[in-house]
Amino acid sequence: MVCMIKPLTRNGITTLGELTQAYEYETDEKMIKTMKIILSSFPEALLNISKCFIEGINLDDERLHYVLIAPNNRKNVNTITVKELQVTLKNALKKIEVRDFNSKLGIDSFDEEGITRFRNNCKNPKLRNIYFRLIHNDFFTHVRMKKYKMTETDECPRCGQTETTKHLLWECEHSKHIWSLFNALMNQVGNNNECIKKYEEVFQTCELPGTSIVKMKIIQEIIQVERPKNWNSERLETIVRELIKMEKYNANVSRSTLKFGRKWNLFEKAINF
Repeated sequence: MVCMIKPLTRNGITTLGELTQAYEYETDEKMIKTMKIILSSFPEALLNISKCFIEGINLDDERLHYVLIAPNNRKNVNTITVKELQVTLKNALKKIEVRDFNSKLGIDSFDEEGITRFRNNCKNPKLRNIYFRLIHNDFFTHVRMKKYKMTETDECPRCGQTETTKHLLWECEHSKHIWSLFNALMNQVGNNNECIKKYEEVFQTCELPGTSIVKMKIIQEIIQVERPKNWNSERLETIVRELIKMEKYNANVSRSTLKFGRKWNLFEKAINF
């Protein structure tokens, strides 16, 4: 038996776990035969344990080599992604939050697939931030500002009613008028399927990329400290023209003019850009 073990030790195989692993990948027939004879001398239960061997996982030092990121899923610390580490830490601290957008937004039919669709449609970091705040109900209404003593009143500065998120984005007569202008533009563009006719639709991601961006730009204007009042179609068209101008510049820089054309062609025709 000693003579049989020497070839193994010369190849760095000194434990049953290393022998089990090496046996799976060995190609030399003579070595395979030797390994098989040695393995046959061990109890089956011990062999089953050795098949679970992971090199280096039980080293006797203080360095962290592996982390259990999920049940039965242990990964080398050098291969763990930031997202996996964040989830692991949140699980350990019991701070995993179940996303309930309907409850958070006060609506009945939030489409979570729209999150990915909006990210694909819009690459503007500022507007993507506005969208993130929109779906997390994170706008500074006067109700919220009064709660944190940032203002003395919770009244809407435009109409005097209590300014909740729903009031800010939808119920205020000035906001309703802005959305009516948006709907008129959608009819001009030939995209009346994406008109905003009820509060829930404020949070929906439009199918056409250009429409999603225009919609988010309008929301960005609505939440400004000085709330927009008395808009007209010219004001909305000016905003769209500024968006198109910026998008065209970015498209020229990134050499993606064809993609720009598909995104904005209908809007350019509708407002005679």
